[in-house]
Amino acid sequence: MRKELIIFDFDGTLVDSMSLYAEKASDLISSYYDLDKATAKSLYLKTSGRPFIEQLNILFPGDKKNTKVANMLETWKASILHQLKPFPDVMPLFAELKNRGFLIAVSSNNLQNYVEKIVNSWEIKPNFVLGWDGKDFKKGEPHISYLEKVTSVNRDKFLMVGDSPHDLRIALTCKLDFVALLRGFPEESFKSILPSVKVIRSLSTKEFLLLLEDRSNPLKDSYPVLPL
Repeated sequence: MRKELIIFDFDGTLVDSMSLYAEKASDLISSYYDLDKATAKSLYLKTSGRPFIEQLNILFPGDKKNTKVANMLETWKASILHQLKPFPDVMPLFAELKNRGFLIAVSSNNLQNYVEKIVNSWEIKPNFVLGWDGKDFKKGEPHISYLEKVTSVNRDKFLMVGDSPHDLRIALTCKLDFVALLRGFPEESFKSILPSVKVIRSLSTKEFLLLLEDRSNPLKDSYPVLPL
């Protein structure tokens, strides 16, 4: 089935931000939870793809420091928005996708206003920019249901592209076709969840368009839905 809407994860997929976030977050985790820096960074990456407050609540359930530490990271993020640029392969791909009639959405667990500020400086903008509202509207079913409603396109015509295993778990839960982009996580971290997952190593326009021409479905209903 031909896809009509391509949903891209944001940080690490479209924008070169994950190394900065991981460094700052691991500093905070190390300082406030009495962990060495390497362990703190490993924990951050293991739970990445979620709002930072959710990561902290997973890693340190019930710790009263979680909200304070999460707010510190969000405040710091606001100060570096101007530094965050799309990877070089993003704008050429967006241009070609739009030329071919595809809709493009960004789905992020970064705060909505942060994502908008970054995307507003782009030469070619996605049709939909969806971030986290600080509450329940976030990457996953809330974003997917919203996109189905506003586009009148069924999710079986959606394709999700992400760079983390958490993105793949979201796609499985939402019954979306998924493509793993190897920007930071190794291929095995995706294959261990879904052996048949499609993998690309860049957003090269040619490579991505060839992938869109492949009509096979990488997701199977028989695969278990893993907890997010």
